[in-house]
Amino acid sequence: MFEWLVVLKVIGVLTAAIWCLSWFRAWWHSRQYVDIPTSVSSVGDDLSGSPPLSVLIPACNEAASIESTAMGLLEQTYPNLQLLFINDRSTDETGEIIERLAVQNERITAIHIETLPDGWLGKVHALHVATEQAIGEWLLYTDADVRFEPNALVELMQFAQANEIDHLAGLPRMKPAGVLIEIAIAAFYTSSMFFVSAKRVANVDDPLAVGVGALNLVRASAFNQTEGFEWLKMETIDDVGLGLMMKRGGGRPLVARAGKQISLHWYQNITEMAGGLEKNSPGLTKYSKIRAMGLLAILPVTVFGFLCTFFLPTIGVVVAWAAAILFPLLFVSTFSRQSSLSRMSFFLFPVGLAMLWLIFARALMLLWSRGGVQWRGTQYGIEQLRKGQRLEL
Repeated sequence: MFEWLVVLKVIGVLTAAIWCLSWFRAWWHSRQYVDIPTSVSSVGDDLSGSPPLSVLIPACNEAASIESTAMGLLEQTYPNLQLLFINDRSTDETGEIIERLAVQNERITAIHIETLPDGWLGKVHALHVATEQAIGEWLLYTDADVRFEPNALVELMQFAQANEIDHLAGLPRMKPAGVLIEIAIAAFYTSSMFFVSAKRVANVDDPLAVGVGALNLVRASAFNQTEGFEWLKMETIDDVGLGLMMKRGGGRPLVARAGKQISLHWYQNITEMAGGLEKNSPGLTKYSKIRAMGLLAILPVTVFGFLCTFFLPTIGVVVAWAAAILFPLLFVSTFSRQSSLSRMSFFLFPVGLAMLWLIFARALMLLWSRGGVQWRGTQYGIEQLRKGQRLEL
């Protein structure tokens, strides 16, 4: 009994210590990210020498947002602009909207995909098709629900060229539609900061790579040195896969905050978030049941560890819980300022983490019960996904 009591006390102390160190690590990593600055250039400045830029926007059933995104891109101050809108087998009015916009503005090219070839994920295939029609010296891969500030493309291009990089991954400003979704996004942000060091991403000799679906800006000549989207055709975490592919090809990467340039309503509610993460979150397990159980065990083990603190002497319990509660307060203001999310949403990190855990558990349950991932009307088998995964997680 005595030995078990000692073990439980040690587990409690270690859990509280690891909790505090994890927050410090996330904060330390967050300091490595720079903000893409706003530009001093204005509409009247001569930007005619700017290199041609192609913006590629895949869209599947995005009728509610696609026109607003198109208007924001058409209002950009950047010249030499090609806009490629890809209607990827939409069943709503997305295709009609894209076609109408293309007729009204010569800078827009409408691409319609009616069928999906075997062995391809829809979005990756859409990007592959559009890339073959892009004429820009730079390629910007973005989503159909991203909002661009009027001078965003000028600022992004100036930043990329000034830093002599080949791949810029930009973190957007999140605009949550409700309290619960904001708490979940804050937990996602904090967890991401824990794992992703911007310095490691920028190091061409380090295998860590990052990509952001809302903003992946790449130099076309560097992209042409990669294996191309055919290499990624079954990678469910395709945005990060693009970052990995660029790094493998010798491209110089950089990840930065682009909240002054772009914003995004990532998901409208938790239900939509759960549906959206069905496709890519199981990829974190490398489609292994053992790895899945290990990842799922992290939260219960953490809860158990904090319960073990109650076996400590009274002063130990007070110190452990005071540190666990007060330590995050040192950093929530920094995270809030960086992300434009509320301080309270970060302070409620355990609630957000629990929601993300439930979403992840649901996605895994569906994966194994279905024998794969069902996404946009197509079934992808587990073995097929495993063979097509490129990320070494």
